[in-house]
Amino acid sequence: MMMEMSSRYQMIKLIIRKKSWKIIQFLCLMITLALINHAAFAATTAHKTIHKKHYVSRKHKTKRFAKQRIVPRVNLPNIQASALADNKEPVSRSWFVNSIEDKLISFVHKTVSHLRYSTYKLGGSKFDTSKGIYIVDCSNYVDRVLETIYPKAYSSLVDWTGTDNPTTHDYYNFFTELNNSSNYNWTKVEDIEELRTGDILVFRYKNAAGNETGGHVMIVMDKPIIEDDNYFVKVADSASGGHSEDTRPHHVSGVGIGTLLLKKNPKTFQPSAFAWSSGSRWKSNVNFAMLRPIEVS
Repeated sequence: MMMEMSSRYQMIKLIIRKKSWKIIQFLCLMITLALINHAAFAATTAHKTIHKKHYVSRKHKTKRFAKQRIVPRVNLPNIQASALADNKEPVSRSWFVNSIEDKLISFVHKTVSHLRYSTYKLGGSKFDTSKGIYIVDCSNYVDRVLETIYPKAYSSLVDWTGTDNPTTHDYYNFFTELNNSSNYNWTKVEDIEELRTGDILVFRYKNAAGNETGGHVMIVMDKPIIEDDNYFVKVADSASGGHSEDTRPHHVSGVGIGTLLLKKNPKTFQPSAFAWSSGSRWKSNVNFAMLRPIEVS
């Protein structure tokens, strides 16, 4: 009886072992298949991601290069649309005029923005752009600006006056004796409203006897603004005091940029009076002259 029971136990144990082994084999097979499927899925996902990144990168580059082609970075001179539409002057001439006016504006603003010390001094000739020091009177300031921006026009002025440093008196005589046509690299400005950047404005005082004494010369920095028959003209100069909306502090002399006021003679179209700044007394005991330097390319 005991032997029979032992034999049965051994058979059951053998059956269990065989079934356990098969179960283990089945589980290993399932795990292996799962690992293979996971690896295949990961590889497919990675391929799609790389392809998508490559596509987005190509798309981004295409847009970027297309934008660069559509909007090229080209610095062109400022051309007035009216001048081009009317064909009043060749395009090359228009570019040159605007270019030299921009050069003058840049140079004058440099003398003001880089200024370290400046004072008005009659006969002064200290003009140092590297150190920002300017100890000059009105004519010496205009001399140095013209010499830098309009060297040919300045040379003509020097030759005509016979002096290396033309004064207000020389500017006025040269301007008034020049004929109406363009000559000596200069041309007359016949009307206040025609003033533009780079023009030279000079006046001489008249005493009780009618003789001319003293005066002032300055550089026009922009076209006049007309308001109530007054002409507001932005000018650059060296003076004993500033104008309206001036870069110079109140009661400080030297070089600067500010706004002068002018009145026009309705018969001659020339300035007939000026006010140094808004609220200042108008002075009509003056003779004006306006001239434009020309620098032929």
